[in-house]
Amino acid sequence: MTKKLFLENVYLKEFTANILSILEKEGKYHIILDQSAFYPEGGGQPHDLGWIDNSEVDYVYEEDHRVYHVVNTLPANLTQVKCKIDWERRFDHMQQHLGQHILSSVFDNLFDAATVGFHLGSEFVTIDITLQDITKQQIERAEYLSNQIIWNNLHVKQLYPDPETLKSLPLRKQPKVTENIRIIEIDQVDYSPCGGTHPSQTGEVGIIKIRGWEKIRDSARIEFICGSRALKDYSWKNDQINTLSNLFSVKDQDTQSAVERIYHENQTMKKESKATRDQLMAYEAKSLYDQAEVHTTVRIVHEIFDQRDFGELRQLAAKIVSNPNVIVLLGTKDKEKAQIILSRSNEININMNELFKEIAPLINGKGGGNSQTAQGGGSDISNLASSLQAAQNIITKRYLTKA
Repeated sequence: MTKKLFLENVYLKEFTANILSILEKEGKYHIILDQSAFYPEGGGQPHDLGWIDNSEVDYVYEEDHRVYHVVNTLPANLTQVKCKIDWERRFDHMQQHLGQHILSSVFDNLFDAATVGFHLGSEFVTIDITLQDITKQQIERAEYLSNQIIWNNLHVKQLYPDPETLKSLPLRKQPKVTENIRIIEIDQVDYSPCGGTHPSQTGEVGIIKIRGWEKIRDSARIEFICGSRALKDYSWKNDQINTLSNLFSVKDQDTQSAVERIYHENQTMKKESKATRDQLMAYEAKSLYDQAEVHTTVRIVHEIFDQRDFGELRQLAAKIVSNPNVIVLLGTKDKEKAQIILSRSNEININMNELFKEIAPLINGKGGGNSQTAQGGGSDISNLASSLQAAQNIITKRYLTKA
């Protein structure tokens, strides 16, 4: 068994240990120490990182009461090896984990909402609680009371009660193990079985900030951050608010209203712009229709554009063929691609998809459609004009020539 120093002193940053054994798996070394302050992954809390001698520890896990430290290179010594944990990472996990205990306890006490899920991620922490229709007012109340517990700087204890004492404790949840049960007590506010690491005073959590929440099946998922994470979150948000308030020349408190005003103005402008574009396209469609060549009784609109948006071109073709007895042969090109759309009015009996397949090889293209409209693109830009001319020749000679 590895002696777990983090259970005796959660603030231990450096220690010495003897290497008991080394297992090699998939090019990595799994080291067992006689004692370790490295917390192994488990109970919702991520593992510690750090160093054994000069070997960097990138994963820690526990099996059969042995703590394994995974490294890429072997330490130079086997006895009295100097070890050091990544304290910034550890203390962050301690802040988040105790914050979870506090927040879960408050939700349980205020709303009888049990915590049924917990995840301590690299950026955010989440808990799932048995409260389906949670309100903003409930969130604010839980956040406020949680921070009161933090700022009262209550003492955090770890207890190893005997079975009789355990029965008398008002546990928030039942332990998952039957031996060596460890209870984390927050000064008579909360009793919870847990094997993780926590500060010895609630004040070290600093602050809890709930970032958001959502409904997950029969529960509510609460996303929050504590301590240094909350400070970093505040910092970037404060920077953004200051940047936006300076940009809009308003006070920071008025930034939201300024953004909302500009958003609504932009939506109005977009609607007006779309209406103008639609009107201009209607004029363009009518102009192309009026100027089109007439073969027997059918007009052929044949036009090539430079760097025209293809979605816009499809709209233009649709407007033109809404008129009777008209065929549209439109193309557009940029430096890399040529695109074509072929379309016709309902009463004309020409399969535009088959026509497209005939001319597509000229632009090294592919695409498709139906008998009324077909479209596609190809890489041979130089042949765009000849491909559309080929389409017009096929139409006039094969379908529109008078008997």
